[in-house]
Amino acid sequence: MTQLDTLKQKTHAVNTEIYALYLAYRDSRVEWYVRMLLALAIGYAISPVDLVPDLTPVFGYLDDVVIVAAGFRVSYQLLTKEVRQYAQFRAYEDMNSDTPTSAFALKIVSYAWLLLFSLLLVFCYKLLHMHTL
Repeated sequence: MTQLDTLKQKTHAVNTEIYALYLAYRDSRVEWYVRMLLALAIGYAISPVDLVPDLTPVFGYLDDVVIVAAGFRVSYQLLTKEVRQYAQFRAYEDMNSDTPTSAFALKIVSYAWLLLFSLLLVFCYKLLHMHTL
């Protein structure tokens, strides 16, 4: 049972860090290029769409680990200490309260990725059928 509890704690810690990065993204003191990198890292972390499908042995999960870890690490280095600490404090408070703010943020980002993927599919479909005319 203790291993399951440890896994739950680590999962909660990762979710809190992702939410802290989201809060840092929304901070007005963050530069535009850091926001762009944060948006890509957070979006890829919670996105169901991957560059390499997870069904591919080893590489399916390896690309997730490498891309997300690199995006988070560079984002953390580019954020100022004040912004990072404030976002971590707010994320810790929000994730330990009973309000559904983190679930709401996850839904918004998921719907945005779904919309982007749908628009990309429509664009590719139209592009392929324009060449057949």
